[in-house]
Amino acid sequence: MVVPAHSAAAEAAGRACPGCRGSAILGSPNAFGQRNNLGGTSVVGSGEPVVVCLGVPALGAGLHVERLRAVDPRIDVVVLPVDEGGEWATVNPALPCGEPPPWALGCAEQWRDLLARAEVMIALHAPENLPSYAPKLRWIQSLAAGVEQFARAGVPRDRVMLTNASGVSAPSMAEWVLGRLLQVWKRFREADAHQEQHEFVRTYGRTLAGSTVGIVGLGSIGREVSLRLRPLGVRVLGQRRSHRPGDPVEHADAMFGLDQLHEMLAQCDAVVVSAPATPATRHLIDAKALAAMRPDAVLVNVARGSLVDEEALVVALRTGGIAAAVLDVFDEEPLPAESPFWDLPNVYVSAHSSVSVDRYMEDVFDLFEDNLRRYVAGEPLRNRVDMDALGFS
Repeated sequence: MVVPAHSAAAEAAGRACPGCRGSAILGSPNAFGQRNNLGGTSVVGSGEPVVVCLGVPALGAGLHVERLRAVDPRIDVVVLPVDEGGEWATVNPALPCGEPPPWALGCAEQWRDLLARAEVMIALHAPENLPSYAPKLRWIQSLAAGVEQFARAGVPRDRVMLTNASGVSAPSMAEWVLGRLLQVWKRFREADAHQEQHEFVRTYGRTLAGSTVGIVGLGSIGREVSLRLRPLGVRVLGQRRSHRPGDPVEHADAMFGLDQLHEMLAQCDAVVVSAPATPATRHLIDAKALAAMRPDAVLVNVARGSLVDEEALVVALRTGGIAAAVLDVFDEEPLPAESPFWDLPNVYVSAHSSVSVDRYMEDVFDLFEDNLRRYVAGEPLRNRVDMDALGFS
């Protein structure tokens, strides 16, 4: 059975920012075996249908549905119908796009019935008390890398596996970071201002080679940033909370653990924040961390607004504690009109849009299709997320 998605909503979903931030990924436990160990009753191999629920209207097109059906004859695809006038009871008000998605689903019986049948679901958000709507659910594929919304939705870890889209958006986000660093260090904003005033004024920037960039949360995004910076002669320092002395150093010139964060910050000309949003990382960049940074340093945040103490950041920007901040994410989104970030001359604001979306949906679907093949074959899933390791209660 296929329930078609609303066409206008599907188009809007294709434009929506999917949000792309890192998460802790499990390695190699067998997905099918783990599923059985979690208490689920297997239908894979039993001949019973595997109901796959598409909670993303843009993926409800016929081609996507047929590709999923082709994975295994037991697969039954359902697409949640869209009720744009309804209310999807998301438990994360600060959505990746900064506003409720235009394809928000209403709590109508038509989709409750579909969720009740679902064993597999791909979605960006989830309603509160999802387990009560989807008692047969065994696996959720997140459309994004961030998964805090599913933690708040009460997804039971003892019977539901969670995979994310970590790595899908990393290349385009790394390009964005490089572009913004070039904008700041080459003084493009000032050159543009002179053009607007018809002023032929030279604006010389700095050379990237020889600079040091620190990456807070050296995951998929951080690795892609490093791959672009190091060939330009930039020294890259990486920080990861799981790093221990003696661990191999990859994708960086040096690595630092959680207790060495301030030591790393003190060495950096720029700091890129790309760690996952968890209870443990809230205000990771606080007043003390900002004080450890150099006064000519630039802070770039493409993770989540919660990782930075925004009040402390405003103070640092106003008093010369750091030189500039490039902010794509904020604690409150949309960013309120009264926020000082709008008018500070050394702040670069964008609306949670560091990812490029021209290929995003297709790339996530490719990942989901591959994982679905693995799921029905009882093989390990890619991008398994360990919610306990991330610190979610």
